[in-house]
Amino acid sequence: MDATQLLKGVLDLAVLAVLREEDGYGYDILRRLRVAGLEEVGDASVYGTLRRLFNSGLLNAYVVPSDEGPHRKYYALNAAGRAELQRSGKIWHEFSGAMDDLLREGAVDDLLRERGTA
Repeated sequence: MDATQLLKGVLDLAVLAVLREEDGYGYDILRRLRVAGLEEVGDASVYGTLRRLFNSGLLNAYVVPSDEGPHRKYYALNAAGRAELQRSGKIWHEFSGAMDDLLREGAVDDLLRERGTA
């Protein structure tokens, strides 16, 4: 299975989670995602996701001047973004729990027996 395909489905959630603790600019967010284990994430994907989340009203943005280069556009979660993070996080936990159950040896038979459909 290709990790990049899985990542496409959860990149919004991953970006929201990265911004939960601290605001960040594009490259910083990309670095934090990679440090967290999402090495496959592409630059363009993250920047596109940030634009989409901002345009959807889930992020605020502000510019910080820099003496050492171009100004940086920082992104921050707003109330709508925090609510979306909570909602999507709940869905993710339910989904990943179901997948963990399915991947466990004998899980399908166990589930069928538990539900009386075996």
